[in-house]
Order: sequence, then structure tokens, then C-alpha cells
Amino acid sequence: MNTLDWDYSALAAHYNQRAPYAPAAIDALLRELALPDGARVVDIGAGTGRLSLPLQQRGLALTAVEPNAAMRAVGQHDGLDYVAARGEATGLAGGTFALASYGSSFNVMPAQAALAEAARLLCSNGYIALMWNHRDLDDPLQQAVEQAIRRHVPDYGYGSRREDPSAEIQRSGLFGPARHLSHAFVHVSTQAAFLDGFRAHATLLRQAGDKAAAVLQDIAAAVGSAQQITVPFHTRIWWAQRCTP
Repeated sequence: MNTLDWDYSALAAHYNQRAPYAPAAIDALLRELALPDGARVVDIGAGTGRLSLPLQQRGLALTAVEPNAAMRAVGQHDGLDYVAARGEATGLAGGTFALASYGSSFNVMPAQAALAEAARLLCSNGYIALMWNHRDLDDPLQQAVEQAIRRHVPDYGYGSRREDPSAEIQRSGLFGPARHLSHAFVHVSTQAAFLDGFRAHATLLRQAGDKAAAVLQDIAAAVGSAQQITVPFHTRIWWAQRCTP
């Protein structure tokens, strides 16, 4: 296994404080795909299982792929079986999965290599599904959080996790046109859990560097003394079907 570009070990203990994917969005995706009960799914970059577990609970046969041992330890505690591998080189048998899913992971992989590996893993007419949660940045509290971040990281960027991946999918030539769905939901969190979620926010921590502690302190100040935090989100999913060779 090659050295990882970013080590998620320190984030693993905080990862499950992040908002879950909207159940209604997952259900809507599965209605579109019409996978049979027990269909084989490979969840790539599975982390602690934030997407793997809901898919497994819906009757799908999950293989979770995750290179980070600390992340795998959390998910194994919750009942997941893992393959220790990178998403662009899983080592799994080809042509065996109905769905390759990515929960907030596709953006940390080399896109074309990841798509080529997904196409190799999928059976004829299988699907890929790329999923992210996005905080609603029009919400007043989230605007205050953004201001707290940018006081210390003025050029803070979200990277490709907030970008439409359709062009990358099309460029691969391996999949049909990408389709998209979005579902708004509200995540109710304790103050402590909301703040802890930012301790697993790799995009932020990577850019903040040695300013991360100051950023987290200012986010805490923006939240104030409220013990319950209401956070509006959108779960956004893009999916496409593998082209028949």
C-alpha cells in the first residue's frame, strides 16, 4: 500500500460526531437503482462506516474498503467487515459488485484512477454513487462559523467536495450520464458534538495547519452557550451506470 497523502488517524475518534447522511436521500438513491436484496456493494473510502452501515442495514451485502487502521477500528466495533486498501487499488475481484459507493471520499482520491477501479469492480450495468453532506451556508450560525474560519484561514477553500463531479465521470468514458439528487435535512446536535465534528473536518484542518486550535476556539465562541445546535444540511448524491463494454 502506498503512503497516504493525508493521515486520518487522529480524526477517527471524532468522525461519528459528524452529521449522518439523510436517510431519505439514501432511500431515494436505492429506489432509483432498484438493487435487489442482498446485492453486493463496495463502499470505497468507508471511514468509520457512515455510509456503509446504512447501506448494510437496508439489506445490501457490504464490503467496506478503508486504508486507515484507526477508521477501520471504529467501524469494526459497529459490525463492519473491512478490506485494508486504497480506493484506486482495492485488490478485490473485478466484475462482482452492483454498486460502488463513496461517502465523502471520492474527493480525496485521484478521480480518474478511482473511476477506472470502480468500473473494474462493477458487474455489467453496475452503478457508482458519490455522496456528500454540505452544511447550508446561508444559515446564520453557519455564516458565523465561516467567518471564524476565515479570520485565520482567509483563503479557505472547500476543494472538490462541493463541486459537481459529473464532468469527471463523463471524462472517464466508463459511465453513462451522471444523475443527481439532493435532500435537505436538519441535524440536531449537542454543542459538544457539533464542535467535535470539526475535529474530524479534514479539509479544514489540512488548510488551518498550526492555526487549527485557534479556528476551533473561534468556532466555539460563535456557537456560544447554546446546548443544542440545529444545523441545516443537504445530502447530495451523483450516480451513473457503468457502460457496457
